[in-house]
Amino acid sequence: MKMLATIAWRNVWRSRGRSLVVIGSIVVGIWALIFMLGFMNGFMISYINGAIRNEISHIQFHEANFKKDPNIGFVIPGGMDLAESLASDPKILAVSPRSVTNGMISSPRKSSGGRIYGIIPERERSVTHHDSLLTEGSYFASDLKNPVIIGKELANTLKVKLNSKVVLTFQDRENNLVAGAFRVAGMLETTSPQINKASVYIQMEDLTRIAGLKEGVHEIALLLENPESETVVLPDLRAVHPDLLIESWREIAPELELFLSMTDSFLWVLIGIIMIALIFGIINTMLMAVLERYRELGMLMAIGMNKWRIFMMIVIETIFLSLVGGPVGILLGLMTMYWLGIQGIDLSAYSEGLREYGYSSILYPYIENSAYVYVAAGVIITALLGALYPAYKAVQLKPTEALHTV
Repeated sequence: MKMLATIAWRNVWRSRGRSLVVIGSIVVGIWALIFMLGFMNGFMISYINGAIRNEISHIQFHEANFKKDPNIGFVIPGGMDLAESLASDPKILAVSPRSVTNGMISSPRKSSGGRIYGIIPERERSVTHHDSLLTEGSYFASDLKNPVIIGKELANTLKVKLNSKVVLTFQDRENNLVAGAFRVAGMLETTSPQINKASVYIQMEDLTRIAGLKEGVHEIALLLENPESETVVLPDLRAVHPDLLIESWREIAPELELFLSMTDSFLWVLIGIIMIALIFGIINTMLMAVLERYRELGMLMAIGMNKWRIFMMIVIETIFLSLVGGPVGILLGLMTMYWLGIQGIDLSAYSEGLREYGYSSILYPYIENSAYVYVAAGVIITALLGALYPAYKAVQLKPTEALHTV
């Protein structure tokens, strides 16, 4: 085997041009694969993180019946005390209690339905970071009476601007319609279409006062210190609070889980396409190499080299080519992911369309370290599969005919 490896290595570099073409195709194929994996992962992470950090958080608490019937009377018993208790847990980064109801948002020119959130600004900004996403105005820092923060697109729909008056109409705990006049203190633009088009934020004390609630916590949003600890934290919270509805982001927004699984499936399809293209490139080049060396291979058979050794020599040559091109392609892909992970890809030219679907205009490609191992294994498997047919053609030749080939 050592002799075969030596001969195969020398054969690789006897025709440098052909070998460099194969190595180049392997490098480009691996780089393209890593880049596309990082690009698609970046899209997926951007979409999911945007939804978690700007809207739903990692875990939410609700009264058991609230999700089925969002009645304003279904409050979490002792909601504020529970929020304070959760905030002291070292596994939880931030906690935001909210009052939530559906209602009508009206301006002098137009009306629109939407969701009304009553929040504690200091708590909410630590979970959703909405204060950093304002395009106009301030985050409850003005001297306006009854300030309200609304989505930018909702403001355009209502045809309002800063300091404009809007009226919020909703049901109180007795199911009577109540209304309150508010002044627009700021306009919000996030990656969430729901927030941009149909959400308003007022102070919790204002909502509970108008609704006639003594204690009005309908929802508690948690942001975890380590997102991966969700599978540990969630069962513990459910065990301690069995009477409450406690859900992870996967249950709150199952479309995100579906998107995650669909993206994973698409990535496997993409890997398959690139690997198949690489296989055909290797087959084409190695088959050409076999045909060019037809007389040489016939002479090797004539002097006693058996078909199995011929077969293995061609396979080993292909593996050597992949072992040279593979690490270069992986290194190039690693450097690209590192640079783009810091700089990002500016997609601001398509920001309006991306925002409609909940994506950020700056994409940061990302790929897990384990993916590089899979790519390396895939390259070796691809090289082996690509070498089989050329090696098979090599052992089918007849020495007597090959020696007379010009």
